[in-house]
Amino acid sequence: MKKVSYVLCIFSIIVFSIFSSEAFAQNLIPKPSEHNIFFMFVQVTLRNSDGDLVTYMESSKLHGVDKKIISDSLDHISSSVKIPIFELNDYRFQVFIIESATEFDSNTMYANVYYNVDIDEQTYSAARFTFDSYLTSPGDEVTAVWTIARFV
Repeated sequence: MKKVSYVLCIFSIIVFSIFSSEAFAQNLIPKPSEHNIFFMFVQVTLRNSDGDLVTYMESSKLHGVDKKIISDSLDHISSSVKIPIFELNDYRFQVFIIESATEFDSNTMYANVYYNVDIDEQTYSAARFTFDSYLTSPGDEVTAVWTIARFV
């Protein structure tokens, strides 16, 4: 009886893993949505005033993501800069790499990186990466590199 239980248990695990892996594989390629953004990633480096690396962070876990504002900003960028279009498995997409740098002029606690978009002289925060804070000194510099992919 124990052998039958083990065989049924193993059979159940195999069947479950086959069906769950097929369902997972179908979700790897996102379907185009209204604003077509399917991937966002940020890399943050903080260097001291001597140029030495203090910290490096990266994440795709972002907060306050406004895909409409981001999509509009990417439309604006691609209207003035030729962004290549890639094709993979019948999906056409563009990859944008946007870099910003900020130099600190005073001691401060630094705990967020924002993807800001200026519209009609007003700044909107379209995405935010929050992390443990760091104490910065005058002359320290943070560089944020945003990688955003969208369907075209």
